[in-house]
Amino acid sequence: MRSKRSRFINRSSPRKPAYEIGIFAGRALSEVQVKATQITGLAAGREYFRFFFDPVGCICRLYRRHGPVTALGRVALKQPRDLLIFAIGPEFNRLLFSDPDLFRPTGLILPGPRDSAQRRVRLGLTRMIGPQHRQQRQLVAPPFHRAAVQGYHDIMVEVVQRLITEWKIGNCIDIHEKVRALTLRIASAVLFSRDPAEAYPIGRMLEDWVRRCFSIGVWVYPLPVPGSPYHGMVRQAERIEKALLAMIERRRADPGARSDVLSLLMQARDNEGRGMTNAELLGQAAILFIASFETTTSALTWSLFLLAQHPAVMHDLMDEIESVLGGDAPPRPDQLPQLPFLQCVIKESMRILPPVPYTVRVAQQPVKVGPFDVPQETRVVASHYLTHHLADLYPEPERFRPERWRDINPTQYEYLPFNAGPRICIGAAFATQVLKISLAMILQRFRFTVVAGTHINRIVTISMNPRHGLPMIVAKKDRNYSVSEVRGQIREMVNFPSNGSG
Repeated sequence: MRSKRSRFINRSSPRKPAYEIGIFAGRALSEVQVKATQITGLAAGREYFRFFFDPVGCICRLYRRHGPVTALGRVALKQPRDLLIFAIGPEFNRLLFSDPDLFRPTGLILPGPRDSAQRRVRLGLTRMIGPQHRQQRQLVAPPFHRAAVQGYHDIMVEVVQRLITEWKIGNCIDIHEKVRALTLRIASAVLFSRDPAEAYPIGRMLEDWVRRCFSIGVWVYPLPVPGSPYHGMVRQAERIEKALLAMIERRRADPGARSDVLSLLMQARDNEGRGMTNAELLGQAAILFIASFETTTSALTWSLFLLAQHPAVMHDLMDEIESVLGGDAPPRPDQLPQLPFLQCVIKESMRILPPVPYTVRVAQQPVKVGPFDVPQETRVVASHYLTHHLADLYPEPERFRPERWRDINPTQYEYLPFNAGPRICIGAAFATQVLKISLAMILQRFRFTVVAGTHINRIVTISMNPRHGLPMIVAKKDRNYSVSEVRGQIREMVNFPSNGSG
């Protein structure tokens, strides 16, 4: 079925020629000539299907064909929502993220039955709006201020040291699986308890809950029938609620001197002296854990992969690490700022393969998005990934070039690995410190080579990760770096150097 112009288009706007890729970046919306394309019927159904199974591929395809703004309309007459808008580029990012009263977030996790543990566990900052969000963000923010995050340095180092000693030279490991275990342990220790026996079981339960929330069965058959995936998801939320509330009650009975995030949240008070209820602590602790664990897993996995595939970058990074850190001693807090190229590597990794490749916002009032006049409750998709791959913002966008960060300073709407605006990710400093410490300590000890011929495709749930893992050979740190031939969707996202080049 052919694309049709939307009935929501402002007809007073002159119709301009089709958009040409590359002319949009860095220009105000009023200066951009954007065609209005709405796709309906069977064609829209195909795009919804593609978006569900491969959102990054779907967004890129719509962008190439139709430019920065595309609307998916009704598939059938009784479809509950009229439009899903895709709006790509920094000025649309500004529109969606700068005013939380204009656009609100929408959850990627199904809400579950009314008054269920599923609803309570998923109700953290990412789901809140208005005064409730502002009050809760005030309470949640202190444990994630830069000074507070620096206080977690030693526990992060301790966890990394303990886990990477299990990585054996000469073995082939799934680096994504190993990194996931590492970041899960860090998040558990920092958020819940330095005692692994107390913290790690809850971390594992939350990890399993996220996996269940994004299983196909949950979305295809969203009914709480015993034995169904949906029922299993709801039951897992009940187990999490029970375990977290029990931990909270133990802390209230014996406050002690604790520095984990949960304890700090229990002590927090707003300007009027109000603290969090048990239900609020439950939702905030669960969502903070998931957000910190999922995004750092993605960023650390892709960073190690990109470094393994870029020998020249690895040589420059190791020169810096060895000159600042010396031998194998882990980085001290005062040494992390002395690693500027490591910071460039992390920034470039999150540019080319951002942990969160897209975000959905919902209009809270009628609003104009490009050529479309859209009604309240319209969903609008912004793409971090595509913004980061606009050639006008980032020349040679598919090339991994950390040195570019020595000369550029994009706005928060041009570079948004942690979102942007008043609702920017509260854990950005936490994630960055985890990445710096982990990368420095891992690279001080090992060299990695991607297994040749590996198919690397993406999967997007909360974050973007390799769909079938990422096998790498662990070697001693000898600087014998080489580029491996890899296959799959990764070749659409990254241009790799030839062997022996940067």
